[in-house]
Amino acid sequence: MNKSLHIAEPLSDETQRAVRWSQERRLQFIDFRLQWDGRLNRADLTNFFQISVPQASMDIRLYIKLASANLIYDHSLRTYAATAEFAPLYPSSGAEQYMEQLLALERQTLAPPQSLIDVRPPVALVALPARHIDQETLKRLLRAIAERGMLRANYQSITRDEPAWRDISPHAFGHDGMRWHVRAYCHLRGGFRDIILGRLLAVEQPRASSIKAQDDVEWNTYVELQLTPHPDMSAAMRHGIEIDYGMQDGKVTLVCRQALLFYTLRCLNFSSEGEPMPDRRQLAIANLDEIHRFLPKSGQA
Repeated sequence: MNKSLHIAEPLSDETQRAVRWSQERRLQFIDFRLQWDGRLNRADLTNFFQISVPQASMDIRLYIKLASANLIYDHSLRTYAATAEFAPLYPSSGAEQYMEQLLALERQTLAPPQSLIDVRPPVALVALPARHIDQETLKRLLRAIAERGMLRANYQSITRDEPAWRDISPHAFGHDGMRWHVRAYCHLRGGFRDIILGRLLAVEQPRASSIKAQDDVEWNTYVELQLTPHPDMSAAMRHGIEIDYGMQDGKVTLVCRQALLFYTLRCLNFSSEGEPMPDRRQLAIANLDEIHRFLPKSGQA
């Protein structure tokens, strides 16, 4: 078994109740630093959390009690070192979480003092234009979702030259990998649509709505995509794809909402009919016939 994927047994409910949230965060910090830096000392805790040396010592002792096989004290370096048997105590110490923090730091959506990463490796991101989200608009959308409300919105559609006012009843948010949209019932079009946040020019205060989120069938329907390497690839190339996508027995199942199927297909280089794009044939959908009825129709406003 790959040691980096091994997670220690989760903390019992009794132990979790006994540990305050702030101390739980410090235990996660210890776990994360041991996992990715391979060492930790009291100064790391005191500097990051602005706590006393005695408190840092107490936190380390508690971590030792919970996962004694994870660390050993190196007297020559005066630091705790991760052992060869180290197994993360928290899922937040996983590889995906580490890379998510790197991404958030580079995008500046996470400030360095908030990140558990000590030394950042060089990172570069694909340059993309920023998509504007108005704060007041977002607050009113959040209120409408929380209160199951409807609001009047001035929206710039790509199908007409001039913006138009319409009533929408929002119930959720979606992200297509590049931009946010709000999933809402459009009273003008008479159906649930994806409303791009950046095209909302103005929204009024929400009022009561009779629309229910459970009536959005496409949002509440889940589709299973069975992905396999494209059959035209060589055996070596197929093996590389299987490793890259974590496939087992030559396939991996991806579950997505039907309302997001269009975006999922686009991100995976498939056409809206589920066929691989001609110049990017790496994957194929093994169960294309089964999911044909779920393939996307126009869902944007």
